[in-house]
Amino acid sequence: MKKLKKETWYENIYARIAPILTMNRNSKDSPDSRIIESDAVSSVVALMLLLAVVATFISLYSTSYIPGLKEQSEITQIATVKESFIKFSGDVEHIVMEKTPASCGNMIPLGAGDILFSPEKSSGTLTVTDCGTMVEIHAGSGNSTAVSGMVNVAFRPSYTFWEEQGYTWQYGYINVTKNEKEIPLTEFAMDDVLADDKFSTFAESFVTFEDKGDFNVSSGKKELSSLKIDMVNIIPGSNSFISGNNPTNLGILADVREAEPVTTHHLEFNYTNSTDMPVMSAFSTHLADKIRSELKTLAKNYDTVQSVTEKRGMNGHDTTTFNIDEACPVEVIIRQVNISVSVS
Repeated sequence: MKKLKKETWYENIYARIAPILTMNRNSKDSPDSRIIESDAVSSVVALMLLLAVVATFISLYSTSYIPGLKEQSEITQIATVKESFIKFSGDVEHIVMEKTPASCGNMIPLGAGDILFSPEKSSGTLTVTDCGTMVEIHAGSGNSTAVSGMVNVAFRPSYTFWEEQGYTWQYGYINVTKNEKEIPLTEFAMDDVLADDKFSTFAESFVTFEDKGDFNVSSGKKELSSLKIDMVNIIPGSNSFISGNNPTNLGILADVREAEPVTTHHLEFNYTNSTDMPVMSAFSTHLADKIRSELKTLAKNYDTVQSVTEKRGMNGHDTTTFNIDEACPVEVIIRQVNISVSVS
């Protein structure tokens, strides 16, 4: 009886454990577990493939698209700079022709290239430089009472993703620049610019004359009584240099200052004529031709004008002298049209 009870006890224990062991052994190979493991592997593989695609896209974007997008952004910027220079040139020409006070400006972006994932931008400089005096007017005592000068406005890139292309303006025309080379924007060469009627017309418009006179019955002469001269002078403003990559303003401020009348019988005009500055000399020559033509017309129309003489200077300056009868001096009024060009 004791042996029977012992076997029954083991059998009972085995009967209770056997189903558990059988269940654990069979669970590893169950269809449900294989499905779960397969889904987990598929998710990992899919994530790795997705990361590979993203990494490939970022790599292609960085190596191929970003440089192209930066270049395209800078090409657009340079086109905007060109349009601003053309508009600036037109504004200056209008003020010179009208000789009236004015204030205007043109925005010029100094840099470009700020795009997604690559925020750095190119940069540039905008400068206004004094080119010197082309004409001086001396009345009576010999003191300089009016001048006519010119400036050079230049945009030059200092760090670019594309070509180092810039623009300059001076004497009414625009040059395209690259490194140290310059070529006219609308002409083939500088000789074409200097021979263009637009160049000479712009130069001649820097000065105008307005005369008044009456016929004197007692003397039997037509006398010149007053002479008003308008002279344009283009000068750098208070701020003449700026650099960076932000948009800047190329401003124009024109004012007209009328000097006190001077009664005199002698006027002297000095012109710059130097082989070291061929463009300035050419511009000054057209301006001088306009002045000589006006003075000779006055000498023809008025009997009290004694002579218009020319003197070739040895130091780069030519002189035209306007002589009037001392018995009939002329009231001379000079209006100085100052065009100040600045950056901000």
